[in-house]
Amino acid sequence: MTFPVGEAMTIAVRAYASKIDAITYTKPSQAPTRKTPSPSEWTLIFDTETTTDPAQTLRFGTYQVRKNGELEESGFFYNPDAMRTDELERLHDYAISHGLRCITVREFVDDIFYGVGYAYRATIVGFNLPFDISRLALDHAPARSSKHNKIMRGGFTFKLSENPDFPRVQIKNISSRDAFIQFAAPRGQRTSRGCRKKKRFQSVRRGFFMDAKTFAAALTSQSHTLASLAKALGVSAQKHDTEEHGRSLTNAYIEYALQDSQTTWECIDRLKSLYAMHGLTLTETHKIHSEASIGKAYLREMGVQPWRKLQPDFPENLLGSIMSAYYGGRSEVHIRKTSVQVLYCDFLSMYPTVCTLMGLWRFVTAHGMQWADSTEATRQFIDTATIDDLQQQDTWRKLTTLVQVLPEDDIFPVRAKYGGDAQYTIGTNYVTSPTPLWYTLADCLASKMLTGHAPKIVQAITFEPKGLQDGLRSVCVAGNSDYAVNPTEGDFFKRVIDLRREVKEKLKVCAPEEKSRLASQQLALKILANATSYGIFVELNVEEDKSAQPVRCYGHSGQPIHLQMKKFEAPGLFFHPLLAALITGAARLMLAITERLARDHGLDWAFCDTDSMALAKPTGMSQETFYEKARTVQEWFTPLNPYTRKSALFKIEDENYSQSDASILEPLYCYAVSSKRYALFNLDAKGRPRLRKASEHGLGHLLPPYEGERSDQTGGAKAWQADLWLEIIQAALKERHPDYSQFPNFQAPAVSRYGATTPPLLKWFKVFNQDKPYKEQVKPFNFLLALLPKHNCKPLKPVSSFVKDITQASAQCFDRETGEPIGADKLKTYQEALAQYHLHPETKFLNGDYLDQGKTDRRRVVVQSIQYIGKEANKWEEQYFTGLDEDAQIVYGASSESLGVIMRSIKKYGIRKMARAAKVSERQVHNIYHGKAIASEKALTKLLRAAAALDSTSASAQKLCKLIRSLLREKGVSVRQLSAQLGIDPSNLSKMLSGSRGCLAQLDEIYSAFKGAS
Repeated sequence: MTFPVGEAMTIAVRAYASKIDAITYTKPSQAPTRKTPSPSEWTLIFDTETTTDPAQTLRFGTYQVRKNGELEESGFFYNPDAMRTDELERLHDYAISHGLRCITVREFVDDIFYGVGYAYRATIVGFNLPFDISRLALDHAPARSSKHNKIMRGGFTFKLSENPDFPRVQIKNISSRDAFIQFAAPRGQRTSRGCRKKKRFQSVRRGFFMDAKTFAAALTSQSHTLASLAKALGVSAQKHDTEEHGRSLTNAYIEYALQDSQTTWECIDRLKSLYAMHGLTLTETHKIHSEASIGKAYLREMGVQPWRKLQPDFPENLLGSIMSAYYGGRSEVHIRKTSVQVLYCDFLSMYPTVCTLMGLWRFVTAHGMQWADSTEATRQFIDTATIDDLQQQDTWRKLTTLVQVLPEDDIFPVRAKYGGDAQYTIGTNYVTSPTPLWYTLADCLASKMLTGHAPKIVQAITFEPKGLQDGLRSVCVAGNSDYAVNPTEGDFFKRVIDLRREVKEKLKVCAPEEKSRLASQQLALKILANATSYGIFVELNVEEDKSAQPVRCYGHSGQPIHLQMKKFEAPGLFFHPLLAALITGAARLMLAITERLARDHGLDWAFCDTDSMALAKPTGMSQETFYEKARTVQEWFTPLNPYTRKSALFKIEDENYSQSDASILEPLYCYAVSSKRYALFNLDAKGRPRLRKASEHGLGHLLPPYEGERSDQTGGAKAWQADLWLEIIQAALKERHPDYSQFPNFQAPAVSRYGATTPPLLKWFKVFNQDKPYKEQVKPFNFLLALLPKHNCKPLKPVSSFVKDITQASAQCFDRETGEPIGADKLKTYQEALAQYHLHPETKFLNGDYLDQGKTDRRRVVVQSIQYIGKEANKWEEQYFTGLDEDAQIVYGASSESLGVIMRSIKKYGIRKMARAAKVSERQVHNIYHGKAIASEKALTKLLRAAAALDSTSASAQKLCKLIRSLLREKGVSVRQLSAQLGIDPSNLSKMLSGSRGCLAQLDEIYSAFKGAS
């Protein structure tokens, strides 16, 4: 292979890892138990109010106990240690005058939380339950887990009561929207001796917890506060505003707290009604954690069995190849930091659409899948495929193929740490590799569309569904019998999108009283389409063992590497990585076709993001010509529309049309900085920008420096974010630097909110908590504010307790590691923190550095080595404030090829020699060699270079030895004579010439001296 000029890089591919479980004897008590009982007719709703110091200690709370929805009891619970005598008197007086119960927090925990919530199997409800439960705790510790239930490891366990019969509560944070909550197993034997003899074992009572925040996110696909949720649902008990947090207790604040519990109940009640519309009787509400949960519930309702359950013997090495072909959506900027006119379009329901085009529903309902080598057929298909072929729907049903290619300047998605980034990102770049890599057939076609030549195919495997599952049954989407879906007929994905579009059409002309019902159905269909067409197929949940366990990891080579790891990925219920790889590959092909068509019609593109692309008008092209050519590109995809209504598949978005007349295209401009960081705007008669859409990427983690609602006038962004973007755009148009000094509070310290949601995050406050009583400590799930130190104060780790007032936050700021106060003069302001926001690099491409502008260029990546990784981590923005979490992403280490090179070199040259050549510690080399450590990307690069250098030196040394021995024979000189002549010990010279000692420099010196003397 002839390598082009490029950048030698370590790339990363996803891998499939499975834990090597030891065979153990299963005791009868570990046998599967009967179905977990459903929650009773009882419901407990509670909410807490806390102090505003860093400890956020419970002051008091409100609760309701309901039976079948009817209020049975309500009242207050309070912490006597956190309230003054006059405040307690006021609380008691209010309770008496309003017929409410008023008890201590200990009484609430024992009598209500456990007495009703645990003993009565009540559904325990709250808004952000992890925080409220942690306020009740007497103590906490890292959650323990049995070998049969590891899901809670990495979370917390809370002691809520002194009563030893009451179990602890375990909570594990999953995301900002979700947490797993359950009762731990109580002490002692749960099952009586008689029942044990009859093998009737009592299951652990885990409880039933519902977080309104989680439930709402699953049903609406949006994150809500309690106030925004109540407003969105239109409940009668709207959340009140208050400025009295942390102040002396008043009747108004008491009423505010009572209202929160009532609002939470009404929101839950309304959300249950929305969920009931789905008709998902097999999945109870407390089991809904996300949109994916709803998707799984529909599959369960249809009787669809998970693929892994039906085909558990699927080869793990093939799973490794499939996972290595999996890449996420394509998100890139091509015209950077330059205002350019665009036509902004996106694909109609991209993932459901490509699922339908490829016929992937057949795989979901199949009894398994079969595969066969299709190398020759695939080579012929790619060699002859044209862009016109891809306009035929039948072509897309042929794309259920994985292809192993030997890339040579082909355009493929490449996952690497571009430009010195700390994290892996994916860019569609030119790639050359001495090692074959797996991609989808769609990716290979995308490369041909963009480069003009077909990739070199080593092997291809085509997959087909095998049989149809038994017991499949129809389901009525959104509970409407008119929207029945039969999983054995037609295509589920197509049916759902057809139904959604039908409902959206009805929404435009329906009577006002019908709007709410139809809007709910439209939303249900949207969530169903998205939840069942991608995410559940690549669901991998990180589990953690107490100690390192043997793990077998497969990647692109099909050869396993064996590791010892605490963390590993457990596949979700409907894990089906082939579908995930095919779906995202087909989506990237759609974007590649768009790019190719734009190029063929003399157009450019400004940015793309998973399912959208902004076609760019070249300089000098007339407006009419641009629209004509852009519409030609946009309309090219219409024949691919697989749905009943044959409208545009690549839709012109609303932002392109005038706000005063939705039938007229108004020139739309784009200013893009980097992936997902862009704004769309119009220009008024005076050339001033008017925002139409603005990205929150890189801004959403910050607290608003000043208030302002989202609106059409702010491009859907918060007011301060819209102001920021408008200033960036205006500065670019006038060729000056943005000036944020005009914005309110931009001279105040920049503040970001986060929570102590995991034991490692809580450990940051070990010093702060030291020697403090529990009530004064920072506890799990405390809301905290992170701030940034100025460049000359980098060692500082500033945090503050949560307050809405950013000025107050900076005033009470302290170092999270020392507990010492930090002055505002040592903190970065909003203006300083955002000073380079408009310069953020697009590192995956060339000409994408801080000061670069104009068109970016694809990099040319030459694969030097390959790392196996797990699921890409999220919350990178949050880590900007809280610090890089090196454990956020699972790294399985070097691929079998790269690791093999290193192992052979260590064996050949020894640990010490390899360590010296690589300039790493001997201990690190020793641990890598013996499987006790994973080579980081940096160490991997050093060791591979060292191996190559030692091999080169060794080859040169062998050549010199051969020349010296030849010269000895030619001159008739013995080794002993030569050693005496050169003053070298004969045994050392013999060892040098045998290759067991010495170095290239010594041999070169001996050869030169001997030859000169001769």
